[in-house]
Amino acid sequence: MTVTSGVRTDGAVGKASAATLAVIAVYGFSSGIPNLMLTSVVRTWTTTAQWSIETIGLLSLLTLPYAIKFLWAPLVDHVRPPFCAALGQRRSWLCAGHLVAAAMLVGGCMIGPGNALPFLALFALAAIASATIDIAASAYQIDVLPRESLGKGAGLFVSGYRVAWAGLGLVLLSAAPQWGWPAAASAACALVAVGALVTVWAAEPPRREQPAHGVRAALVEPLALFASQWGTRLPILMLFVLTFKLPDQVGNAMIEPLLLKGLGHSLQDLALVRQGFGFAVTVLGAIAGGWLVGQIGLKRCLWIFGILQALSNAGFLWLAWKQGASISGATAAPTSLSALTAVILVESLAGGMVSAGFVAALMSLCERRVAATQYALLTALMAVGGAIGGSVSGLLLRHLDYGPFFGWSVLLGVPGLLCIPLLRPRASHA
Repeated sequence: MTVTSGVRTDGAVGKASAATLAVIAVYGFSSGIPNLMLTSVVRTWTTTAQWSIETIGLLSLLTLPYAIKFLWAPLVDHVRPPFCAALGQRRSWLCAGHLVAAAMLVGGCMIGPGNALPFLALFALAAIASATIDIAASAYQIDVLPRESLGKGAGLFVSGYRVAWAGLGLVLLSAAPQWGWPAAASAACALVAVGALVTVWAAEPPRREQPAHGVRAALVEPLALFASQWGTRLPILMLFVLTFKLPDQVGNAMIEPLLLKGLGHSLQDLALVRQGFGFAVTVLGAIAGGWLVGQIGLKRCLWIFGILQALSNAGFLWLAWKQGASISGATAAPTSLSALTAVILVESLAGGMVSAGFVAALMSLCERRVAATQYALLTALMAVGGAIGGSVSGLLLRHLDYGPFFGWSVLLGVPGLLCIPLLRPRASHA
């Protein structure tokens, strides 16, 4: 056996090295920045720019590329971008994706929401590049990690992701009032390029089996493998993947309008409590989630994490009713920071644990030689729910008001929980 930059090159079962796990954590960070911009920041920025609730809800469609990335996922398994081809199959896409995402995000931030069409167009292109990063980064983990280390790798990836989403978000929201949104957001987005630098340093993971070429090998075979492995239980798997994270996806789309418009909190409150305090708790949640998967099993963890996820949305329901926040009335008095902190504690802990457990679950279902395509298909189902549910969240909020909206979002998690006992472990594969 040989080891290069911490990567096992014989494909044997064993522990992942510290260098390998560090690379995965950095990829989590660089992947988290586009997600931060395309979800939390774009909603916060446009809320302060007085965009309507309905339009802010439609911004969830920016995540649609994550849902349809299976369309180009076979390219990540079979083709290399010409200008990065020398880096190898996985690293070529990681390098290209990071560079394009950084360029599109910085350009969009410099334009700003005052010029809505080019602003949204560049962010949409960044979303495509970001989805490509996710495909390649997930396949990289599957290629380089032994199966028993997938939970640990997922936990570190999500931790890096949350460092970007929460930690960098804190800095950005704190700096925006002083620097201005374009300068603060552009500086944050430039950090996406860190992923390209790490890619040049990291070793290309070994391909345990070289994939065959052609449409059948690229797309038909991954689908056929799923069909043969799950048979009549395939709809149960699809329903689980589609709905398990739905409470988080739908509820999150309206958290910024609730806190900023409904409850009158400041950007500083969001920075300190949701981004700062939430950052520490989410990282702990992700690490704890990855550890728990290895200790008590994936299925038990999914029950625990899913219930916590529902409770996190119930916290925002409590805040809205406690302060009498209404979409049609005057802005309510901000809730106390202690109450807001308690709600964010549950939300962040649940978010980190759910992400780590869910990512580990999806990765465990993928055949290594077609990992990019199969993982993309699974995460596409999850993203479809998030994009569609988030896009109508503004309309639902306008119709239901804050309290009932977050109450209904809790119930959206029931179908995913009911699927857990019906899931069966797939046949093991090399």
